[in-house]
Amino acid sequence: MDVVRSFRGSDSSFVASRSKAFDIKKAGVIALATIATIAVGYGVYSHLPFVKVNKAIAAGNRYSQSADYEAAISSYNTALEIDEGAVEAYNNMAGAYLSIDDSESAKKILLDGWQNTDNKDLLNNYLTVILNDAVNEINRGEGDIDTVLSIIPVLEANNTYCEAIELLDAAYNRCFTVESSDADMFFRGEDMGSSCNFAKYQELINRLLTVYAITPSDELAEVIKKYAIPATSSFTIDSDDAAQYGELLQNVVSAVGSNSSIDSMMDCFANAKEVQSIFVDIFSQLDIGNVDELRDFIVSDEYIAYRDIFLNNLETSQENTTYIAISRETMILNFVNDKWCYRFLSFEENPESKGVITVWANYFEDDGVQRTSISYEPGAINGNVYPHTKYSVTYLKSYITSGKSTKVAQMNYRLSTLITDEDGNMTETVVGDWGGVNEWTMDIETIESRIRA
Repeated sequence: MDVVRSFRGSDSSFVASRSKAFDIKKAGVIALATIATIAVGYGVYSHLPFVKVNKAIAAGNRYSQSADYEAAISSYNTALEIDEGAVEAYNNMAGAYLSIDDSESAKKILLDGWQNTDNKDLLNNYLTVILNDAVNEINRGEGDIDTVLSIIPVLEANNTYCEAIELLDAAYNRCFTVESSDADMFFRGEDMGSSCNFAKYQELINRLLTVYAITPSDELAEVIKKYAIPATSSFTIDSDDAAQYGELLQNVVSAVGSNSSIDSMMDCFANAKEVQSIFVDIFSQLDIGNVDELRDFIVSDEYIAYRDIFLNNLETSQENTTYIAISRETMILNFVNDKWCYRFLSFEENPESKGVITVWANYFEDDGVQRTSISYEPGAINGNVYPHTKYSVTYLKSYITSGKSTKVAQMNYRLSTLITDEDGNMTETVVGDWGGVNEWTMDIETIESRIRA
C-alpha cells in the first residue's frame, strides 16, 4: 500500500508534476497567442485603408518639409489612389505643385478634389489659385483677354465672389493694352500674334451675362457694361462679326442697361447695316462686271439722298469725309468727341477686299447743277492686286459734240478708267457721253494736251 501510496504518491507526484507542466505550457501558449493576436491585429490595422492614407500623407508632408516636392506629390498621389476622398491629400499636393510654380497642376488637382469630395475648402482654394494667377499675369504686364476669361470660372462656381468682380473691374484697362495699340490687333490680329478675337470677346460677354442672370448685382452689371465696349479708342472688325456684336450689345442692354458709349456703338452697327443695304444690289452687278449699271445707280434717289448726308454735313454715325468708302468686309470704329463713329475700309487699307465703292461728296456744279460721282475698284484677281483698275463715273452737265462740230451743253455720263501697274505707272482713259449717242473715248494725255493748247 505504501508502495501504492508511494506509486500513488509517485503517481500523485507525477500527476502533480504533469499538471504543473501543463499549466506552464498553457500559460506559454496563452502568452504566445496574445502576442500573435497583437501582432496580427497590428498587421491588420497597419493595412487598413485610412492608416495607409495617413501614412502616405505624413510621408508627403515630410518630403514637402525637406523641399523634395516631386516625392511629396508621389506620396500624396499614393494616398489618393487608396482614397479619392482624402481632402488633405488634394490640398497638400496642390501646395507642392505651387511650390514648384506649377499652378496649372495645382488647379487641376484642387478641381478634381472638389468634384470628387464636394468639399468647399477645396473649391475655395481652387478659386484662390485662379485669381492669384490672374493677378500675377496682370502685374507682370502679360494680362490679355485669356487672363480675363480665366477669372470667369470663379464667378461661375461662386457668383457672389466679390474678389473676382473686383479683379475683373481692375483688369479691364490693363488686360487690353497690347491689343489696343493697333486698330487691327483687337479683333483681327491673330496673324500678328494677338490673343484676342471676336469669338473670345463674345464668349466673355455671354458668360458674364449668364452669371448675372443667376445672381444679379449692381457691381457685376457695371463690369458687364464696361466690358461691352473694348478698352481702346480704335478697332477694326469684320462685317459678319459686327452684325453679331450689334446683337450682343442688344443683349447687354436688355440685361443690365446701357450708357452713352454703348448707345453710340449700337448706332454705328445699325447704320452700317442700313448703308450696306443701299449698295448690296449694285455690288452684285459689279461683281459680274456690269460697270455700266453705275449710270442708273448714281442718279437714283437712294444714292443721292445718301450722298447728300455728307454733302450737307448732316448727323450720321459714319465719319463725315469727302470720299466715303463702302466695302463689305471690314469697318473701323473710332472714339471721337465722346462717342463712337465708323467708316468702311478703303481698298488701299484692305487690298483683300472683294471690291470697294467710293461715294464722292464734293461740291462741284456745272451751270448750277451738282455733279454726281462714284468710283469702283474691283477685287484682286487670283490674289493679284496689279494691274489695279479704278472706274470713276460722273453724271454732269457739260458740252458734248452733236453731229460733226456742234457743241451742246447737256447732262451726260463720263467714265474714267485708271489702271495702275505694280511699278506705279498709271494709264487713264476717259469716255465722254458714256452710253450716249455721241460717246467718245480719249486717253487722259491727249485730253490734257488739248486743254493746255
